[in-house]
Amino acid sequence: MLRRLARISDADGFIRTAAIDHPENYRILFDPDLSRVSFEEVVESKLELITAMSAHASSLLLDPVTALGQAIITGAAPGDVGILSGVEDLYYTPDDSPVGFATELKIKPGWRPAQLAALGVDAAKLVVFYRADTQDAAAEHAHAVVAEVAAECHALHLPLVVEPLWYPLPGESLDDPAVRARRTASVIASAASFRQAGADIMKVEFPVSLATEDGREGADSACAALAEGIDGPWVLLSAGVTFDGFAEQMTYGARHGASGFMAGRAIWGDGVGRYDADRRAAGAAVACERLDRLTEILHADGARRAWVPVATDRAAAEVPEDWYLGLSQGE
Repeated sequence: MLRRLARISDADGFIRTAAIDHPENYRILFDPDLSRVSFEEVVESKLELITAMSAHASSLLLDPVTALGQAIITGAAPGDVGILSGVEDLYYTPDDSPVGFATELKIKPGWRPAQLAALGVDAAKLVVFYRADTQDAAAEHAHAVVAEVAAECHALHLPLVVEPLWYPLPGESLDDPAVRARRTASVIASAASFRQAGADIMKVEFPVSLATEDGREGADSACAALAEGIDGPWVLLSAGVTFDGFAEQMTYGARHGASGFMAGRAIWGDGVGRYDADRRAAGAAVACERLDRLTEILHADGARRAWVPVATDRAAAEVPEDWYLGLSQGE
């Protein structure tokens, strides 16, 4: 598993992932009427961005429908860049859900850890819409699915990234300080909970809103609590904020031990749509500049949570001559 973790990270152990696995929320950038957005134009757009961003990221988060196979077969994703893919099945329901997707956790048919491992994918990712303050059958189901997928991944020596996403209940608004406080508590508790359920890396939302006074005052303590609860590698997702907003979040995250980021629209959003070639190329160039800026933020702070094994003169003792025999037994 360490080898696969190394492939999604840079030489210093930072996970710098350009996420472009977005389904309908990517297509809607072309046309609000999704029936008028073709499979071909989405693939072309993603391949343009993947080709550009590959030189500025340690890894790519790709969906199996419009990106992963196409990026491999065309060489847009080169062999020295790691690949992750999500195994969740997202159902787009913009009129019935506050997050645009159904919150029930399901696995994409035909796309489980075994298929990822067979294709040389380096890590699996699983989105879980979850509230730590709502312990019901859906919450139990979410933990059961995460544990099941984690077991499948670990039997294949495949790392699992779990991405819990908080969502508002009817009548809730983040304009309400009490709702913001519940969200912060849920983000912190969810990350710790799914780490214990088997996640190797937690992909987390920033726990507070830096646009509010209470959020800024509590940002350091919330990030510290997040890191303590996870007790392992964690990365930030951009969750729809602007790039400047995400860069500020990343500064706090790096200060408290974040191992990196897995971010999407905040990075490449300016290059997606029915634009001419010059506008698309300019958007891709901006995406690369943003990836470089995030890398600078990570490397500027020494407090990161390093997972990379440290070179040691005890290697012979730590890896005995018969170490490989256990692999055939799934150890």
